[in-house]
Amino acid sequence: MRAAALRCGMDVSAPRFPAGWWLAVSIAAGVVALAALPAFVGFEGGALVRAAFAPFCHQIPARSPHVHGVPFALCHRCFGIVGGLAAGVALGPLVPDVLRRLAGLNPLLVLGLAVVPTSVDWLLGVAGIWANTGASRLATGALFGLAAGLMLAGSVLASSTQPAVHDV
Repeated sequence: MRAAALRCGMDVSAPRFPAGWWLAVSIAAGVVALAALPAFVGFEGGALVRAAFAPFCHQIPARSPHVHGVPFALCHRCFGIVGGLAAGVALGPLVPDVLRRLAGLNPLLVLGLAVVPTSVDWLLGVAGIWANTGASRLATGALFGLAAGLMLAGSVLASSTQPAVHDV
């Protein structure tokens, strides 16, 4: 099958995983793990982690994922965003066609469109038309995070293919 693909001029090379991509995946996955950590070390043990995330999230316990009754350091929506970001960065090398399409678009337009479901979920909840739930907050946040993660992956992967200044 590889020989047939090569004869047709298809790119069958394995995905590239440069150091910058590994760093981005590690940081994003680390943020996801840290956000969940309070639920596994107990409420008191997770106080420092929750304090670190407090400037970025309201952390209302009723609107946060829980494990054994202990909330994460982020609410559903924020946890969805960081989880989606980590997934998008991790999946980037596996979906090069998607990254090429995103690279040709205005990043603000992509992020603006990706935040629409989250905004609609929030606005309908505020207006009393829709009772958003933890699942809707998590899903719409994850969609935005996924778009941002794919864009980050595309940027990191594209920069790793550029020649270094000393190589020119």
